[in-house]
Amino acid sequence: MKKTIYTLLFTFFALSAFAQEQAIYSQYQLFPVLVNAGHTGFDNQHQFLGNVRSSWAGFPGAPQSYTFLYTGPVGERLALGGGMFSETIGSQRLFRLQANYAFRFQLQKMRVGIGLTTEFLRRSIESDLLDNPIINPGDPILEDLADGQQLFDASLGIHALYDDRFFISLALPNTVRARLDQVPLADEGPSGRLFEHYFFQLGYIVDVPSQGFKIVPSIALRNLRNVPYQVDINLQGRFLDEKLITGLIYRPGSANGSSAFLIGSKFNQIQACYSYELNFGNFQQYTGGSHEITVALAFDRKQKVVLPE
Repeated sequence: MKKTIYTLLFTFFALSAFAQEQAIYSQYQLFPVLVNAGHTGFDNQHQFLGNVRSSWAGFPGAPQSYTFLYTGPVGERLALGGGMFSETIGSQRLFRLQANYAFRFQLQKMRVGIGLTTEFLRRSIESDLLDNPIINPGDPILEDLADGQQLFDASLGIHALYDDRFFISLALPNTVRARLDQVPLADEGPSGRLFEHYFFQLGYIVDVPSQGFKIVPSIALRNLRNVPYQVDINLQGRFLDEKLITGLIYRPGSANGSSAFLIGSKFNQIQACYSYELNFGNFQQYTGGSHEITVALAFDRKQKVVLPE
C-alpha cells in the first residue's frame, strides 16, 4: 500500500507539480515581505532574509525550498529589494529571480506601502525522468520541459498599518504574466479574470506595554495559481520586547485541515523563527511534517544629518 502511494505521488510531482509557482510560507505573519511587495522597506530598515522550508519531511520527492531576499529604503518614500528562490519537488526544479519596488507614504495615522515585484522564472524537470517506466515515452511537453520553461511575472501588493495597531495586506500575484518560450502547458490558457489570484490578510495588534507583550490575531485568505484555496487563522504572541515570539496557525480544509506552531526570538538586529506544520489527514503518518526556518538581519536606515547654517 505504501509503495503504491509513493508511486502515485511521484507521478503527481512529476506531471502536475510544475504548475505551482508561488511559494507557500507559514512565517509570512512575521515577515510579510515574503508574500507582499508592498511591505518592501515598510519599517524603514534594511533587511537581509533567508528562509528554508522542507514540506512533508521524510517523504521521497517532497518539496524543498530556499529563499534569499534583501529589501531596504531608498530615501524617504522609495524602497527597493531583490532576491532569489529555488525549489525542488520530485523531479521538478523551479528557480526565480525577483526585484521589488515600493512607494511608501503617511496618511495621518496610517502608513501605506504600495509595491511591485517583477520576476524571471525558470522551471524544468530532470532529464532522467523521461526514462521512467511510468512516463509515456516521447511526450513532447516533458521533452520541452527538460530544456526548461521561462516566464516573466509581475505582482502588485499593498500593505497598510493604522495607528500601529490595525493592519491590512493585499497581494495580487500573476498580475502581468508573459511567456518567454514556446513550451506548451495545459494550465496556460486565459482565465478571463484580471485579478484571479490573491493573498489577503487582516489583523490587529493588541499592545500591552505595561506587561511587555503583544497579541496579534489575524486571518489570511489565499487563492494562488494551481494551489487549493486556503484560509489561515493566526494567533501570535510577542513577549519580553519580542525576545520570545510564539504563534499558532490553523488551516481548515476538505482534507481534514492542518496546523502549524512557530517559535522565534529577536536579539538586537537578528531575528530567527522556526515553525512546524502537521496535517490532520491520513497522509501525515507517511511524513515527519513540514519544517520552516527564517533568519533575518535588519538595520535602521541612516538619517541625513542637517548641518546648521
